[in-house]
Amino acid sequence: MKMSGFLSVLLVISATLMFTAKGQSNYDMLREVEKKYFDMVIKYANDNFKLQKNQPNKEHLNFERRLGEAVIKPQEVQINLFLKATSCPKATQGSEHKHRSDCTFIEKKRPFINCVVCHKDFTSTKAFIDCIRHQDVKTRKDIRNKECSSPSNRKPGEGSLLGSTAKMDDLQAGCFGCH
Repeated sequence: MKMSGFLSVLLVISATLMFTAKGQSNYDMLREVEKKYFDMVIKYANDNFKLQKNQPNKEHLNFERRLGEAVIKPQEVQINLFLKATSCPKATQGSEHKHRSDCTFIEKKRPFINCVVCHKDFTSTKAFIDCIRHQDVKTRKDIRNKECSSPSNRKPGEGSLLGSTAKMDDLQAGCFGCH
């Protein structure tokens, strides 16, 4: 009986470690060009985003997963990703706002932060970045489509991947957008 209890505890600990490291390993497998844009989004979100209006946001937001495939072409960039709060404190300097593999995701209910980065005019050096709690994505659909839709690639009336909402089977009940 003691051995089966020990094995059960070991299994739970292993599963927890694998789950919390999922985003870290996903990041490590990205191409360097993707990491450049992902770190740009992480910096923007950590500099500008508050998870809770009534709480000071002192938690570092880290890459959790990419939504769909990243589009990185010479004339166009479109990436949609989730960030999530971690156990690490928010960095004090902007240069430290990047993906941090040493940070583990907070297990308490925290919303996913849905971010997009797009670039449709490479004569400009500024990319469009927008981050919002996942449950509020629909409120930003029009601006995301306007900023991220490449007119030459879209048919009239056709939406953009960046304006869509992800269907996620693993959201917790009672906390839409939380993981």
